[in-house]
Amino acid sequence: MMNSPFRTLLLTAVVVCATATNAQRTIRLNAFGGWTFQDKFDISGTYGGYAYNNAGIGDGAHYGGGLEFEVRENKCVELFYQNQSAQGFIDYGLGQFTTDVSVNYAMLGGLGYAPFSDAVHGYGGFNIGAAWFNTDYGNSTKFAWGGKLGLKINASEKVGIKLGAQLLSPVQGAGGGIYFGTGGAGAGVSTYSTMYQFGFTGGLCFTLGQ
Repeated sequence: MMNSPFRTLLLTAVVVCATATNAQRTIRLNAFGGWTFQDKFDISGTYGGYAYNNAGIGDGAHYGGGLEFEVRENKCVELFYQNQSAQGFIDYGLGQFTTDVSVNYAMLGGLGYAPFSDAVHGYGGFNIGAAWFNTDYGNSTKFAWGGKLGLKINASEKVGIKLGAQLLSPVQGAGGGIYFGTGGAGAGVSTYSTMYQFGFTGGLCFTLGQ
């Protein structure tokens, strides 16, 4: 069964796509991959007699896809999904606990282009949406925001190459935000924290209609 955030993203994409098609606007399909760097955040606190210091998500490759719907020249609404498989960790009194984590984002936002020439366009955007984390010890969904900057290089009228940098941030209480730990140990930490996942990304952009 589809995750609820992805289901919502898909439904929104269908509605916006239908609107854009009726308005004869440009629609672009993006397929991308890249690398997200490790992020560590403070969860200082005590639970079950053990002191907890840091938690985080390790670095790893990410991939995804999305759609852009032009609302006016060089201004688009963007929807995208991204997945990263990495290792999550919690530092506590007896050492470090680790587990595999699947990090998923479903995001919606605005994207603007700045033409430098016919072949090269700069772009930048801001997104909000949902992040959800799947582990052997539980699942969690959180509000997320993000931003991106980069270049789109047109190889032809219908195909482009996109290169850029991005920041995605799930806003979550450290104790229960990314739920993994031995015996639910992480759930007792009350500190509130925000993750910042920075990465580089690249991929292909296909113009479907205009």
